[in-house]
Amino acid sequence: MFATRIAKFARHAASLMLHFAHGGLLVAGLVLTLFVASRIANHGVQGLSIESLTGSSQASISAVDEAAAEPEAEIIQAAEAVSPAKLSPDLQRVKTYVAKRYQVSAVALEPLLASAQQTGRSVGVDPLLLVAVMAIESRFNPFAESPMGAQGLMQVIPKFHPDKVDVKSDKSALFDPETNIRVGALVLKEYIQSTGSVERALQQYGGVGDPSAPYASKVMAVKAMLSQVARSGGRIVGA
Repeated sequence: MFATRIAKFARHAASLMLHFAHGGLLVAGLVLTLFVASRIANHGVQGLSIESLTGSSQASISAVDEAAAEPEAEIIQAAEAVSPAKLSPDLQRVKTYVAKRYQVSAVALEPLLASAQQTGRSVGVDPLLLVAVMAIESRFNPFAESPMGAQGLMQVIPKFHPDKVDVKSDKSALFDPETNIRVGALVLKEYIQSTGSVERALQQYGGVGDPSAPYASKVMAVKAMLSQVARSGGRIVGA
């Protein structure tokens, strides 16, 4: 009877610990408490020693520690995976310039430039070229839409690029900055490869039908300015 009462008390204490537990240490204590209660119920109080309890429960506590460590590691990895890319010093200077030049919040620009940086590097297109296209096409408005149906930061026309974005299942896909920048970069990459020239690729991207190529000239002029900002520590010579 005494052993039964001890076992009931231990189970009650364990339930309270589970209710207030936070962290692997209290979980380990819970396991040890349940173990002690089980041993008392099965074998009685006499015959149990601290050494036997400690030795027998060590494996259980180790197992709890390992189980607790695994999800913690997964959480850290997941957090690192979704963390936004840090802007390079050059793009930090570009951000300051663009925010002032185009009257856009630097806070709002940060993820846009980070996406241009990451996408440009992965696709193989100069990130500053992507930023220059955004400046000309939308002035960094992710919700811009033209009468011709061009959408988002880089004014991508979805019906021309069904292989890169499925707007039938998600009509707002190109208003997502990351998606828009990725699709725009892929389009530019294809045009550069097919034409053999950045200028001709730009003209195909946004200036079809205009042989004088003002569109390409405007984008390249903005890119040259951004490059100067990046190299000169944010100072514009003659500005």
